Amino acid sequence: MHRLTVSLLSLFFMTNLFADDTTLRIYSATDISAIRPALQEFESFYPNITISYQEFNTKELFDELLTPSLPSPDVVISSASDLQVKLVNDGLAQPIYDVPSADSHQPWAQWTNELFGFTYEPIVFVYNKEAFKDKPIPHTHEALAEQLREQAEFYQNRIGTYDAGSSGLGYLVASQDEVTFSLTGRLQESLGRAKADIHCCSSILLNRLTSGELVFGYNLLGSYAMAKAALNGRIGVIIPEDYALVVVRSAFVHKNAAQPSIAAAFIKYLRSPAGQNTIATKTALMPLDRQLGSHNDSDNQLQKSTNFHPIRLGPELLLYLDQHKQMQFLNGWSQAVSH
Repeated sequence: MHRLTVSLLSLFFMTNLFADDTTLRIYSATDISAIRPALQEFESFYPNITISYQEFNTKELFDELLTPSLPSPDVVISSASDLQVKLVNDGLAQPIYDVPSADSHQPWAQWTNELFGFTYEPIVFVYNKEAFKDKPIPHTHEALAEQLREQAEFYQNRIGTYDAGSSGLGYLVASQDEVTFSLTGRLQESLGRAKADIHCCSSILLNRLTSGELVFGYNLLGSYAMAKAALNGRIGVIIPEDYALVVVRSAFVHKNAAQPSIAAAFIKYLRSPAGQNTIATKTALMPLDRQLGSHNDSDNQLQKSTNFHPIRLGPELLLYLDQHKQMQFLNGWSQAVSH
């Protein structure tokens, strides 16, 4: 039975507070199949609430919120932490209080009282097992760079990664790689020589890895990759051993939310023991509370002593969103990787 962060009396009060039939509008850059159990549980706590859930990719969501063509959402969810910080910094969020900490060791997974992280998802390597049956699998960024150079023919047209130009998450990860890894430029050039297959979305890359069209996926979102691997034995997942960037998927209440109280309750649920346990045991995501692990992490890689580098929520993420800096980075990335 789930542990709730509120007493039965408080739950009764909140259930009655939301007694009228109400719709909670969520705009999210998270596949609904990945988060559905959490949505269903929240609705079970508040039977009079119906969730309207609309999916975008990370860049589409950001653009929609800056120049709206749809009604304002109540809750905004995205894994592109820099774009989330930008939206909050530009005044698109409203504060909420008394939000559970989820993990007291990770205060950086929250920014002010407006933006709240609720997952801890490493960026990983994904490989086709059949293709690597008689080959060593690179477990570090440097090992991958060496293999791309020494086994160029094997990787030619068969390695995939996010498109930093069209994917908000792809841009975040690529730019943070540059901050973290001194050989990022060399690795990007190797990806370009291998004619890397670049896409906006995890699903396309994972499907191509499963089919064997691609043999290796670089810098993919670990939650989606591990969920895919758990269902399909053709692919394997490696959390890089030298360092692994970690995305903190975050949520905020939109400043024009029609249902701000319900939106706040939903974010509190995501960070509560009940929400975190459901994320860990029933969804394709990974909880912020690292002690819970994830049912998709069959090799317990999250518990190993990998050098995790969480992408912290905060104003420092705005650096690579500076127009000049962003153009400079994308020009360099495109020259190296695009073909």
